[in-house]
Amino acid sequence: MAHQTLVVATDSHLSPDMLSTAIAEAAGDALGFPPFVEILLPAVLPPAMPISACPPRIAARLSTLRDRAAADLRTRHMRGRVEIVPCRSVPALLAAAEPVDTLVLAGRAGWTLRRAARGVAPELIVVPGGRLRRRGAQRAAQPRALPGKP
Repeated sequence: MAHQTLVVATDSHLSPDMLSTAIAEAAGDALGFPPFVEILLPAVLPPAMPISACPPRIAARLSTLRDRAAADLRTRHMRGRVEIVPCRSVPALLAAAEPVDTLVLAGRAGWTLRRAARGVAPELIVVPGGRLRRRGAQRAAQPRALPGKP
């Protein structure tokens, strides 16, 4: 039986380069056989929106990621498929996923996401995405004068 790997993007704002890095991680197999790679790009929709409706901006962003992932699979001569999957949350998507040999999470993986991943695969690889952006961090780093003091 072929080694099955599932790559899941944790955010629709994931950079295409980060997804390529995750696909490269999925390509590594100890036996030297290329694994079958399934790439899921979740379209996380709010509960008030029908699951079949996807806003055009999100659809365009995910289509770009899908095209890049499909090109990476072809370049690496890997068997697999790429899907855009509408869901309510990424942990809920993982809870519905079939068990695989290896799970690769591309992007930030919080506690709830890592917990949901435990039931999907015995091997978990997290490819963290980018630096953490903090709003207002520059203002907080500057020393402030006390009130009434120049």
